[in-house]
Amino acid sequence: MSKLNKTKVIITLITVAVIVAISSVGNFYCQRLFYPRRYSEHVERYAKEFCVPEHIVYAVIFVESGFDPSAHSEAGACGLMQLMPKTYSWLAKERQEAERGIYNEEENIKYGTLYLSMLYKKYEDWTLAFCAYNAGTGNVDKWLENKPFKIQFPETQNYVNKIEVAVDKYESLYY
Repeated sequence: MSKLNKTKVIITLITVAVIVAISSVGNFYCQRLFYPRRYSEHVERYAKEFCVPEHIVYAVIFVESGFDPSAHSEAGACGLMQLMPKTYSWLAKERQEAERGIYNEEENIKYGTLYLSMLYKKYEDWTLAFCAYNAGTGNVDKWLENKPFKIQFPETQNYVNKIEVAVDKYESLYY
């Protein structure tokens, strides 16, 4: 092989390697754009305070509201973490704190994260905590009576699947 051909082969290999590297890095940053970490000052604070991993809080916000602080569901859930007004009021009363508004970003993250923490402490399992966050503790308690455990609501199964994908994405992209 001539020196010119060897040079062409080397240049081609280097070009391919650079293209592969750029596309891998580009894909990584594109995924980070799709899975943002907005409201990080509140997420970091309350994740630490209530012992909930940050990537779980981000995943719940991502799935529940897509980071839209004015989101509301047909069921009546509100804000970034889609808290039910009764749950929000109950949590504020438990902490003996005045309600500052369920749509307030910090307030919603604070009480949503607190609620996740409470659910995890109750069930000692994130999947069960996610089920309870979506379907309520009464339903999860009933489901646990049956062996093997089975999520009874297709909506809750779909929710848990989405949350678990988002948890994995946030963990792999940032932690």
